Amino acid sequence: MRFVDSNIFIYVLMKSPKKDYEIARGILERIQQGEASATSLAVILEVADFLEYNNRRKEVKTFIESLNSYLSMEKLPFEWNDAILAMDYEKMCGLGFVDGLTVQIMKKHKITEIYSCDKDFDRVKGVKRIWE
Repeated sequence: MRFVDSNIFIYVLMKSPKKDYEIARGILERIQQGEASATSLAVILEVADFLEYNNRRKEVKTFIESLNSYLSMEKLPFEWNDAILAMDYEKMCGLGFVDGLTVQIMKKHKITEIYSCDKDFDRVKGVKRIWE
């Protein structure tokens, strides 16, 4: 199972930049066809916030509804303690809060691979970033 980072959804929603859009679209197509994956409510909130910030509020509903079509994608919750532990990844790996929360959720659910173009994840021991 692979974790799906927010940039996958954002590149598909923006259809840009072209190369990243094509990679992200391919990833989502594999998931649509049944590849086991997971994302988190934190990632979903990050994408919804991105849409709202960019005056695309009406697309939030479509985005949330489209996530339901990914039957093989688990939508993982997080707890307050996950947020506290996420801050440790800033010290250990130089990650921002949301990326640290992503790593914490991944470790909690024993997920070791992440679909992301964010090279910051390359600094995290035990996490393999996949961008293809």
